[in-house]
Amino acid sequence: MKYLLILSLIITSLFSAPAYNALRTFKQADGTEFKARAQGNHHLNWIEDENGEILKYNAKTKNYDYAVIKDTQLKASGYKYQTQNLKKSAPKEQREVQKIDKKELGQLMKQRRSLKSKGHTH
Repeated sequence: MKYLLILSLIITSLFSAPAYNALRTFKQADGTEFKARAQGNHHLNWIEDENGEILKYNAKTKNYDYAVIKDTQLKASGYKYQTQNLKKSAPKEQREVQKIDKKELGQLMKQRRSLKSKGHTH
């Protein structure tokens, strides 16, 4: 039994790789491109642009949106990421999407790990 537990822990850690975080090109639905890095791991992942904006892919719109934290998850806000900091000239609701900082992401990642280890899934 002890060996089975050790074996399962080893196998689990083999599949827990961080995201490939080299700078690469991402494309929005309208064809515009931007440079960003994939970040995170199997508990939590996101895209981060060169200015530190945290982004999530929105499958409905096929765009990368500014990310928001909701219900212990990182989700697309519904507001398309704008290159060259065009967010300042965006509608008021979009400007109010708060930039997520690294500390918040760290706390969220800890929460996600804790939920996964307790058997909760989202």
